[in-house]
Amino acid sequence: QNNTIRFYELAISNWLTNAQRPNGMVVRIQGFDKGVFGGNFHTHNMINHVPPGVDLLCYSNGTDYVRGFRNAVAQAKNGRVVVLVDCTNLLNLRHLHDKDRGWETPYPTNQDEFMSFDNVRRFGNGGKTLIVSYGNGVVTALRARQNLVEKKVIQSEDCVDIIDCPYISDIPGGLRDALSIGQYEHILFSDICKEGPGSNV
Repeated sequence: QNNTIRFYELAISNWLTNAQRPNGMVVRIQGFDKGVFGGNFHTHNMINHVPPGVDLLCYSNGTDYVRGFRNAVAQAKNGRVVVLVDCTNLLNLRHLHDKDRGWETPYPTNQDEFMSFDNVRRFGNGGKTLIVSYGNGVVTALRARQNLVEKKVIQSEDCVDIIDCPYISDIPGGLRDALSIGQYEHILFSDICKEGPGSNV
């Protein structure tokens, strides 16, 4: 409990003082949705409260994790507190559909390649239906979209766009832009974080 209070104080002090009291750090924790190893420790589905001054992110793939981690370190050097929440199911995930190796992503070797808090990743750009998610939810959405095609519920994957939105403590600019054009007739926000204390019991 004392460590939690200290963390809140460190995070909020930078925010309250408009970066005059910087306490930059990057914290990586396990959580969100189904895990690999079992047990509540690795599948702790709730972030009970995110204090002001904390940037919370949950990435769905290795490429974005690397690019986002570089940005997290840069932000921490400027005094911000960045928390990365991992989905353990994604740590060794290689296949999206069957044995396609569709979730093996290239390592971004260019050290200047960052993923800012405003960046999102899009899967499709011309549909009338949109799914917004993060972490495991992106993989689930992509599999669900293919399943809808196979069951002839939709004609093709082009009917449904998916936006991977790893920055979850605020609304990233990339998501605001996508929603502002009025393209979508239906929008589903797929949140993989269970709600409220004790809800993962």
